[in-house]
Amino acid sequence: MAGDTARRSRICGFHGCCAAAVGFYYNSRYRRWKKDLEQLAKSMQRLPGMPCRIDFSDIKKATKNFDGTMKLGSGTFGSVYRCRLPAALETGRPEMEVAVKKFTRNDDRRFDDFLDEVSVINRLRHKNIVPLIGWSYHDGEPLLIFELMPNGSLDQHLFHLRTPILLWDTRYAIVRDIATGLHYVHHEYEPTVLHRDIKARNIMLDSTFGARLGDFGIACTVPLDRNSVTGLAGTHGYIAPEYACSYRATRETDIYAFGVVVLEIVTGRRALDRDVPSEGHITDWIWRFHWEEKLLDAMDPVLAMAGFDDDDAKRLMLLGLACTNPNPSNRPSMVEVVQVITKLKLPPAVPPKKPTFVWPPQGWSSLSSYFSTETSTIYASGSSTKARQV
Repeated sequence: MAGDTARRSRICGFHGCCAAAVGFYYNSRYRRWKKDLEQLAKSMQRLPGMPCRIDFSDIKKATKNFDGTMKLGSGTFGSVYRCRLPAALETGRPEMEVAVKKFTRNDDRRFDDFLDEVSVINRLRHKNIVPLIGWSYHDGEPLLIFELMPNGSLDQHLFHLRTPILLWDTRYAIVRDIATGLHYVHHEYEPTVLHRDIKARNIMLDSTFGARLGDFGIACTVPLDRNSVTGLAGTHGYIAPEYACSYRATRETDIYAFGVVVLEIVTGRRALDRDVPSEGHITDWIWRFHWEEKLLDAMDPVLAMAGFDDDDAKRLMLLGLACTNPNPSNRPSMVEVVQVITKLKLPPAVPPKKPTFVWPPQGWSSLSSYFSTETSTIYASGSSTKARQV
């Protein structure tokens, strides 16, 4: 009997220790979450034009507890969910369809990822940029809430099974909208914003197929006395050649990526076609047509059947080739790009053959001035680490 009593005491003691450990774990976790939330809230309050905080319970209910059927997509930072938020009487927010970006990286960078993006996007107000609605937080996971773009991303209509965009006027308008949005962040907003990941997947389409720049997760602001930031970011196929060599992002590197997207919109081909690797980059493919004076033969076959304006098609193809010139000093600015698209200016003069990439680029008198003595942060596609400013 004494042995049984001792054994029961040991078991009770073990269970008691387990309960205490579990209680300590959850209590510590709660304190950590509360501390994180307080820190995040203070950081948000310091941001100019701070977006409103949205109750997590509303988001959880609207997304059916983040059910897979509500997911729009996922990436390095986390996942994006579609839902309809109820009206909020206290803030005057109406019922609306939104996209919820959930930051779920399993390290402390998720808060930096979150603040990096919101610090850029929360002050941008333009018809061609996806609007930020608000933010939320739960269990160590911050969330950003954007206005939902009903027609999804541009790449879904160019390269996937969604209904292709048949009307030439719609495609031309999409190019104009992207250019207008990029002109805003490059020339109208201060400080200058470099998007650093312009691609078809990050161009969102509203209910009327109006295009808006989205995903500013690796965007950077540039101080007024500077013109670049260091650190390689973006997606293979859209990265300018001088950027890959120097890790130096400029307006010209954004313009290169924009040019690639223009060529994708007109031809319906990807920047890098995995199915036809022998074709190489889309620019190499189109330069061959240009050399043979057969640019219109590169048009998307869908457009060829539906009909398009020959002059406008050549205008956009020449613009795309000019923007993707291997040498940054020969690319047009976004001011010039908008003028060409709105037909206030003739298409840029493009040589018959693709120019050879020159290193260092013209105007870069001293490479040492563009490299830090410290190790530059190198970004994988979709990475969110903040670039150092130079």
